[in-house]
Amino acid sequence: NGTAFPLFLHLIFNYMRKIYISLLFSGFLYQAGAQTPEDALRFSWNPQSGTARNMAIGGAMTGLGGEISAAHTNPAGIAMYKTNEFVLSPGFNFLANKAEYRGTSGTKGKQASGFNLGTSGVILSGTSTRNSNIRGGAISLTMNRVADFNYNLAYKGYNNVSSGAERYAEEFSSSRLTINQGINSRYLSLATRMALYTYLVDTMTLNGITQVVAMPEFTTGVNQENTISSKGGITEYAASAAINMKDKLFFGATLGLPVIRYDRDQTYKESDATSILNNRFGSYTYTDKLESRGYGFNLKLGMIYRPVERFRFGITIHTPTFYSVTDQLTGSMNSNTENYNGNTTITETDILNGAASSIESKYTFTSPWKVSGGISYVFREVENVKKQRAFITADIDYVTYKSMKYAADNENATTADKNYYTSVNQNIKNTYRNAVNFRVGGELKLNTIMVRAGGAYLGNPNKDKADLKTNRLLVSGGLGYRNKGVFVDLTYVHHINKEVNFPYRLNDKPNTFAPVNGSGGSVMLTTGFKF
Repeated sequence: NGTAFPLFLHLIFNYMRKIYISLLFSGFLYQAGAQTPEDALRFSWNPQSGTARNMAIGGAMTGLGGEISAAHTNPAGIAMYKTNEFVLSPGFNFLANKAEYRGTSGTKGKQASGFNLGTSGVILSGTSTRNSNIRGGAISLTMNRVADFNYNLAYKGYNNVSSGAERYAEEFSSSRLTINQGINSRYLSLATRMALYTYLVDTMTLNGITQVVAMPEFTTGVNQENTISSKGGITEYAASAAINMKDKLFFGATLGLPVIRYDRDQTYKESDATSILNNRFGSYTYTDKLESRGYGFNLKLGMIYRPVERFRFGITIHTPTFYSVTDQLTGSMNSNTENYNGNTTITETDILNGAASSIESKYTFTSPWKVSGGISYVFREVENVKKQRAFITADIDYVTYKSMKYAADNENATTADKNYYTSVNQNIKNTYRNAVNFRVGGELKLNTIMVRAGGAYLGNPNKDKADLKTNRLLVSGGLGYRNKGVFVDLTYVHHINKEVNFPYRLNDKPNTFAPVNGSGGSVMLTTGFKF
């Protein structure tokens, strides 16, 4: 025990130094993908994950403790350990989505699936032989998949209100640049620069006034189609420490080091819904591939109070995660503007004049604060856990989604860089609100066999909660086996998700979105032994 933890601290020091150097010497900002409120929520709105046992009881671990998943929820819980433990938790997720767009009901999309690793690692505990207030403590080294980005979505429909090309016209118009300046400007998104290059967006004199126009505005309606496929996730590595005070108070802290890997492929298409062949628009297709890589750090501080046998109360505070993220974007656009300029295709290499193979964007992101409270009731609560017969447990979270924010990852950021992220952050505050999550679960012990069940509900983070119905419901159940220091747990979690997807956002027209219903499951197997 004396050598493993200092070695881990050395690894953490090198990791933190890497983060600092990146923040200090990162390169110039390039707005590769133009960050949106939805991008912020993706990194922040995820259900509780952990071992099979933790997931079977809905993830309600704040007031319970005594389980390795506590390192990523309420680290005070690992102070209840009296022995050392090694845990491995392989899992598999599968989810399918169905979207409706402007009255057109979509078919069930292709199922997204992938393997993941729930809470896994080692706990090293110790007890005090002295007559003191400190009865013992523990340290843990763990990893956990805290977000899963495996996702497929497709929808299409007819739109006679707006066109996706209008977002490019809005962005270019607000820049007050010339066409040539816009094509070569690092302050415009890749898609807008391509729209200018292919004449999908241009300046025209209409009724004696020079205006920025998108060619689909000359039609009376367009057919739209959006296809998204993504994979990856966030894996958090953590070092935790906790102490036991008279078996009444338990305190703990965790340093979390999450790593982001997110890959997304998206294809957006529009075509003229009329049969007119000379109205300056036939169709356009924009395809891009985004690769996001990042790393960050956070702290989790927790306490559990056991005033009497059977009852436990817990509280934990999760600080925001401070991420440093790099995006790499490649893309292509094909625009058919009929008699205006014909058919033109462009890629990001053309935009960059062959100087690079992708557009790079570096930025920092700060996730929300989370405060959680929990209560547990343990039947036959005694020091010898083998004699405990059952428990029920419940948690509640308060998450500050309004506090999510971006910033330029460059100490020499220009005023334009800062103004851009100020605008994005204001959009986040206008879009989201703080929300509440609930989790509940229980376990019944039948000698060496355990039966578990639970559920969790993630509240709607959208301000417009009447129209933008967004929530997640998880229902879970599982079995466990414990005998002679060896344990095996198996859990199934069923996911019922509601969310919305915006193909684009406009400032001067109502934004069209697709309600998305998702369903699927997760299977988690946890094995381990005490030593």
